[in-house]
Amino acid sequence: MKGLKLSGSIYRNGVSDLNGLTVRNGRLMNDRPCGNMGIVDAANARKEMRRQEKIDMIAEGYARGEMRAEMSEMIGGIVKKMRY
Repeated sequence: MKGLKLSGSIYRNGVSDLNGLTVRNGRLMNDRPCGNMGIVDAANARKEMRRQEKIDMIAEGYARGEMRAEMSEMIGGIVKKMRY
């Protein structure tokens, strides 16, 4: 059986050049910086902003519906008192 060629592998002995990957306590740790570019971060921020606007619209609509229900109950009670 041939020996394994681990020269380009993360499992070789003496790991030194892995571009942010380190071995701690026998585990491979990723210390590399995030690979996102600025445009990706801006697109994600815009997407989150649009999502938050939709959530705010739904919450505002719900609150308005609750206020209308309360107002109709109050007006209904006043109208009944005026009829009698």
